[in-house]
Amino acid sequence: MQTGRTTLLLVLALGLALAGEVKVTGGTKSVDVSIIRRVSVAYTPVTKQSPLEFNVDGPCWLRLYTRLWWPVGAGGLLKYGLSLWQDDVERPVSFETGLSTSSFGPGGRKLGEWRSFFVQVPEGNSHFRLAVTSGAAETVGVRLALQAPQPGRSVAIPGARELVLADGRDTSRMRELKTGQATAVELTGPCRVRVHARLSFEPGLPGAQNFVVAVHDGKSLLARRNMKAARSPSATYVNEPGLIPSSERIIKFSLPSGRHELTLTLSGTLAKSGAVLVEVVAGEKYE
Repeated sequence: MQTGRTTLLLVLALGLALAGEVKVTGGTKSVDVSIIRRVSVAYTPVTKQSPLEFNVDGPCWLRLYTRLWWPVGAGGLLKYGLSLWQDDVERPVSFETGLSTSSFGPGGRKLGEWRSFFVQVPEGNSHFRLAVTSGAAETVGVRLALQAPQPGRSVAIPGARELVLADGRDTSRMRELKTGQATAVELTGPCRVRVHARLSFEPGLPGAQNFVVAVHDGKSLLARRNMKAARSPSATYVNEPGLIPSSERIIKFSLPSGRHELTLTLSGTLAKSGAVLVEVVAGEKYE
């Protein structure tokens, strides 16, 4: 891939017929990264001073793969931060990675295991700018791919009341999460988990509400997010018209191998309850 104006034509994973076009408009020259299969994949080095700029024609999903250029003599796990500007909207992201034992850069340079995130690109042309904001090394390699997130498998939550959520043409079966009460669910790892959470607004509950969703694995805290949401302008509970669902918020985390007894709790809100949908996504191998 040449510097500046090169166009990448990428095919959406999983056989989905979703066309898109990414046009790189700024950044440094890409380099090849060799992985264990000895296939060279083009990554573009990105720094604070040399951001990556590109355009994407949507609608489509864009996946950004990232690798830390590993500092000499470093060990353990290292953190790094990036900032993605989509037109005038900034999205900060951060990762923690270990040293890859199977991939290396030019001249045998050591690299971190890849980490990635997704962006949903709206219809039309969107301009993006990606820069490194923090970390143990000043350079992060970036690869762009037109890929959609893997579909998740919903997990049953025994004993919790079902709330059928309708939002436009989409329908999903959520489970009630009462404020101050723990709700249990069993999962088997390794896997990635997405918890889709909404507050349930009763008549008279004012404005936007803060709320906290926490997930424990036994006594260990896995995830805790302090969020804020208002009534959804489009979603309803089909089987509970007296409650109005909020806009959706999502909590993500990973589970190692083995059986896990998770508990979910809702707190920090005036709402008496909310609704959750727990999805499992197959784990990915980092190289």
